[in-house]
Amino acid sequence: MSKNWEYAAGILWPVLIEAAKKETTLTYSELAPVINTNPLSVGRALGPILFYCLENRLPPLTVLIINKKTRIPGEGFIAWDIDDLDEAFKQVYEFNWNLVTNPFGGFGVNDTTESLAKTIIDDPNKAGEVYSKVKNRGVAQKIFRVALLEAYDHQCAMCKLSFDEALEAAHIIPWATCDQSQRISPKNGMLLCANHHKLFDKGRLSVMPDHKIKYLDDDFNQDNYSKSDIQTLISLDGKKIFLPQNELLTPDKELLKTRHQMNQTLESRKRNRQRDRKSKSELLTTQSLK
Repeated sequence: MSKNWEYAAGILWPVLIEAAKKETTLTYSELAPVINTNPLSVGRALGPILFYCLENRLPPLTVLIINKKTRIPGEGFIAWDIDDLDEAFKQVYEFNWNLVTNPFGGFGVNDTTESLAKTIIDDPNKAGEVYSKVKNRGVAQKIFRVALLEAYDHQCAMCKLSFDEALEAAHIIPWATCDQSQRISPKNGMLLCANHHKLFDKGRLSVMPDHKIKYLDDDFNQDNYSKSDIQTLISLDGKKIFLPQNELLTPDKELLKTRHQMNQTLESRKRNRQRDRKSKSELLTTQSLK
């Protein structure tokens, strides 16, 4: 078979789930023929499953694959303390795996995270088609991030930070409220560093339809902020984000308009809560003085 380890992971996933339900283990030699490879290469197919479980805070499913001689997982197993395997087995056996769909079940023999991301980059209109193939949120998010890394040349759209480890795929319309065709569409996303992603998600920053950044604190008082706050946040107000060279991948203006309205609502609610707390505090102070 092709050396497509994500496709192989999709084949192995139900085998591991069945072992978890039966509360048993498997060896590398037993799995090798399932994906038409040798025992030494099985770990490469287990890798995507191992990291999927880690990233999604699931029990370490790959602990069930053990060396025939040592009766413990191989050296590539990094999901759990090797000195506490009993607890790992317990968590895997007790977990309801029916709640988790096969994250790699939609991968064809030629599909990888990178190839599916390239499909979206080449034609953003195929985002819905790719999502319908994958469906799993964790895998879809990874494809979305890879696509945005490529679209934004591995740089934050707001500050141009270029450390991949700190770059995240930000949705304009959040995952929970956008439609399926928008969940991994570059037009519904921006590549942001972790700081600016968090600030955008919390409504501190908006990106307007003209792609200019808007800081949402009309009562800005410089004395209330550190120099770092001003440099990394407030100084961005009015500046244009860095856009992909391919215009087809730029953030959709209507989606930005909708998100700005959502952020304004968040800011308004925050102000109302602050005002209510202040009024309550003033009332209590007045009563205590009587």
